[in-house]
Amino acid sequence: MVSLRVLAVNAVVGLVILIVANAVGLGTQISLVTLLVCAVFGLPGAILVILLAVLDVAFVATVVPAVLAVLA
Repeated sequence: MVSLRVLAVNAVVGLVILIVANAVGLGTQISLVTLLVCAVFGLPGAILVILLAVLDVAFVATVVPAVLAVLA
C-alpha cells in the first residue's frame, strides 16, 4: 500500500515539473486529473502528461480567444 507521504511528494514533484513545462512553453494543462496522474505515477506520469500534451492527444491547455473572453 502506498503511503500518503509518497503520494504527496509525487504530486508536488509532478506539479513542479508541469509548471516548468508550462514556463518553457509546452502548454500542458494543470488540473485535478493531471495532478492525480503525477501523484500516482510520479516523474513518469508527469512525462506522460507532457508527451500527450505535446502530441495534442490529451491535457492540452486551451486558450480562449480575446473576442470570446470579452463577450463572456
